Amino acid sequence: MLAAVFALQLVAAAPQCNQGTTYDIRGCWAKQDAAAAAELKSTYAAVETAFQKEGLSTESLAVSQDAWTNARDKTCAFEYNMYLPGTIAPQLGTECDLRMTQARTQHLAAWLKQKFHPPEQAGSTDVDTELNRIYKLYVARINSSQAKSLTNAQSAWSSYRNTWCAIAGGSCLTDLTNERIAELEASWIGEAFW
Repeated sequence: MLAAVFALQLVAAAPQCNQGTTYDIRGCWAKQDAAAAAELKSTYAAVETAFQKEGLSTESLAVSQDAWTNARDKTCAFEYNMYLPGTIAPQLGTECDLRMTQARTQHLAAWLKQKFHPPEQAGSTDVDTELNRIYKLYVARINSSQAKSLTNAQSAWSSYRNTWCAIAGGSCLTDLTNERIAELEASWIGEAFW
């Protein structure tokens, strides 16, 4: 479900940002990204306050946020570098940052709305299999330097998934894996190969 929302976010922003000169387009995406970052900061602060009110240590939340930041930075650097030296690289890097920031905000907001935090469920093996399939197909189409960057991003994402799902519980592992599949697919601007 979140993967579908995740994909729609970019589609909603695209018409208003993909007009004008390259400078105009980059400026529009940068404004969208800055607004998303501000919303994330506010939502994170609300979750931190909720942790404190519930008598929970905020250490695990901070670890999760650091892991997410690392995953976002490595994923978006990979996506940016995929399209260098092309002039579209900065836009794609910003689009990635925007998608991932909006998704993180949604995860935190969903945690806030839950009255009961269910225990973590095992991830779907079908979804894991699909992620591995997409990942292998992706690696087969990129050079070794790009593959190393993707591997680093994937490792950072796995760390984030594990730290956040330990907090969020429920179907988090499956949901985040579906979201990761959507991110990998969104990062490829050529003909779909999956």
